[in-house]
Amino acid sequence: MASLSQTSFSMHVVHVLGIAAAHCLLLCVKLSSAEPFDKYYLSEVPEYYAGYDQQCGYNTKCSGDQSCPSQEMFGEYEKEAFIKAVAEMLSNEEQAQNSCYRIGKDEFDFGLFQTNSINPNEDLDLRRTLTTDKFLKTLAKKVGKCQLRNLLDGKCYANLTLSCCNGSEQIACDPNDPYRTYDGSCNNLQHPSWGKRGSALKHPFAPCYSDVVSKPARSKSGAPLPQNRKLISELANFLDKYGPNTSSSLNMFMVFWMEVMNSDMIGRANKRSKCPTQGFRGCRADGLDRSAFVSTLSNPLRIPSDDRYYGGSGISCLNFSPQEKANDRCELKHVGDRNKETSYLDLSSLYGPAPHYDANGKLPLYHCGATASIAKASPLAVQFVAIIGLFGKLHNYCVDRVRSCPKSKGSVQERCRALTIGVYQKIIYAQLFPLLFGDELYNLCGFDCEYNPYAESAVSQAYKNAIGRFPHVWVTDEVKYKQDGRSQWRPLNEYFRNHESFDCSATLAGVLETPMQTDRLVDAIVNKFFSADGQRGSCLPCLDLARNRDSGLCPLVQHKHFVEQIVGEESKCYNTFDDLRDMFSPELIEFFARHYEHPGDIDVLFANMDHRAYPGANLPKLVSQSFCIEFKRLKCTDRFFYTWNPNLGEGAKHLIEILDFTALLALFTDMDEVPLEPFLVDSPKVAATDVRKYLESVDYLYCQV
Repeated sequence: MASLSQTSFSMHVVHVLGIAAAHCLLLCVKLSSAEPFDKYYLSEVPEYYAGYDQQCGYNTKCSGDQSCPSQEMFGEYEKEAFIKAVAEMLSNEEQAQNSCYRIGKDEFDFGLFQTNSINPNEDLDLRRTLTTDKFLKTLAKKVGKCQLRNLLDGKCYANLTLSCCNGSEQIACDPNDPYRTYDGSCNNLQHPSWGKRGSALKHPFAPCYSDVVSKPARSKSGAPLPQNRKLISELANFLDKYGPNTSSSLNMFMVFWMEVMNSDMIGRANKRSKCPTQGFRGCRADGLDRSAFVSTLSNPLRIPSDDRYYGGSGISCLNFSPQEKANDRCELKHVGDRNKETSYLDLSSLYGPAPHYDANGKLPLYHCGATASIAKASPLAVQFVAIIGLFGKLHNYCVDRVRSCPKSKGSVQERCRALTIGVYQKIIYAQLFPLLFGDELYNLCGFDCEYNPYAESAVSQAYKNAIGRFPHVWVTDEVKYKQDGRSQWRPLNEYFRNHESFDCSATLAGVLETPMQTDRLVDAIVNKFFSADGQRGSCLPCLDLARNRDSGLCPLVQHKHFVEQIVGEESKCYNTFDDLRDMFSPELIEFFARHYEHPGDIDVLFANMDHRAYPGANLPKLVSQSFCIEFKRLKCTDRFFYTWNPNLGEGAKHLIEILDFTALLALFTDMDEVPLEPFLVDSPKVAATDVRKYLESVDYLYCQV
């Protein structure tokens, strides 16, 4: 074991915490403005992306067509859409009360598609969104695709909205308020709704729906894309047989940490009713066929009869819930899915949509430090709960120390919240990203930006439904559980249920020592994800691909071309499958050729199979480039980001530099030794008591938070 005196640390952490490489990188290298990644913003009205087609000589549909649909019948279409929207919402209420439509407690995926209820103040917004959605679907049947595309691309009528959205949302902001709101509003004073909870995810460019509005894309020939489950199941088998046997020094702690980040900036919003449920059934409970009670709240996934895993059992159906759209302003444009969290990296999933503290300003905490909003969420692995719970405990630890100070000015809970969020953001940008990106890409990203009030803070559909799903290829079949010095390997699915039966310290100690899987799609997520008994489960990559197509994401090569234009790289054309050799192995290219008709049909989800990488990076090249763009936007559009937040006291600034996962594990677990590099399996360790002694020596800083 490394003693405290033997370990080298960086700057303010020099005496104890040992995040040397990551933190030193940020402090020692003054990054200049990185031009290749400066275009991180998202367009308010995404347009069809013709850059790839133009470069490669393809005939762009609607090229030169400037026609627009006549508004003469818009009023009638809107009335019809409104009636249909109200009828659907009433029908959903009825179905939500009927057990025939709901997934039951005895079914394996009970809770997997948990839906929150519609709050009274959301009812109008949802009705408007649904009305506009039905209006656009009607319009898709009445007018030509080129006219419809021009309309949704914003080339016909400026800021056109339906009449049912008269008036505009008024949000009053106090520019002198030193603390961020809980719902994300007022972060940007000129655009108070930017980044707000409940807003829409953004398309980097217009989605590739086959009908321009909502129907999933098809192949270049017009045929359906490969069947979802068949493609994923056979890809898993292929990777198991032909995938390279690589090992990783990274651990599953990193995977669950990235899921914490995703849950904070992306809140799943399945289609809802006023009644909260544990999910709506699209399949019979036995999985042998579609349910007779399929509703608009569900969309079953087919399983082919020759499925290698389920074929013999007769299972032919898996449940799937469509995502809720967000178009509360009734705008006639390409629409994204609703984001139930703030887009900012601000622990909104932990703190919830409104402040809830006890009389002293402390968070009521449940198992492993989870707050009520986390405890009610599903599905969550206990590792996720234990990791995010460290920040709930940090908040309360801060409150105790601030209240012991002789003089305490300002809101204790808000100052401790600002500190906790600052530590959280520091870990992401100063510790995680240097490890994921490697020095070259980290420097190119230009994370030393200043606050940009002119760009919107928003999460892209491409990140949420494709690029951000990359950690799923790292998941292992089993995760270590380490209690009282004894280790046991337990199936992944066990960790999603009965959280209170797990010791939190043993959970974290085990996940820190579990090497992540690489270059595989393991059985635990392809066949047994969220399984009650380990025999039958859902298919996580299948859900990923379904979301990919359900949200209209364009093909891989088109997304790649778009990103390369931002990065400033030369793009190429993909006319044959052999052209894909710059991204994939020959064996994988052969696999794609068997399942797709053309290289231009391949789903963007499979960017996670890109074999290219920047030097020292732990992400595929296209994935890492997309990550860079996404997280640069989230940082540069956050008025309260810790590195430029003027309202942080000197004590808070020093504590943010000091506190990291090493400190949190020492303070809030029963581990005797804590890792200096928590994302690495074989990290050197230091005695937790030594870390705690140092942290106690700087307790005075809490009086300056």
